[in-house]
Amino acid sequence: MPAINWTFLCDYAFVDSAGRASIMRTFTFIRAPKIPFRYPQLFLALEYMADLSETFTLGAAITSPSGKQIAKVQLKRKAQSNDKGRVEKGFLPLGFYNCKFEEPGEYHVEIFINDRSVHFIPLMIHLKESRALPEKRSV
Repeated sequence: MPAINWTFLCDYAFVDSAGRASIMRTFTFIRAPKIPFRYPQLFLALEYMADLSETFTLGAAITSPSGKQIAKVQLKRKAQSNDKGRVEKGFLPLGFYNCKFEEPGEYHVEIFINDRSVHFIPLMIHLKESRALPEKRSV
């Protein structure tokens, strides 16, 4: 079974033409202007180690503080070779688009390998405090 080396939540992630990971603006919380709100895109960027002869699924799901799943993505990586014991390091950006956050609190971004939960990252949603406008006084 593959192993996760590291993972980040970020605004955008991709693999360039040379195979290098690019990760833009990591974060652990989002300040919401109001609840509910939609976040246009966020990425789970992760590096994994896997045997080249192994076929596996890798995915992630975002769950709200009340337990409601708000988004899920899953990819299947087919075996790259018949040589058992040859290990590859891979980078995978998983994108979540237009997620609707309906409550403040601690969300979990849970990582799955072959439909088994292996790790989660907390994502805090804070409600931005609105400042009251000063009262106008007549002179």
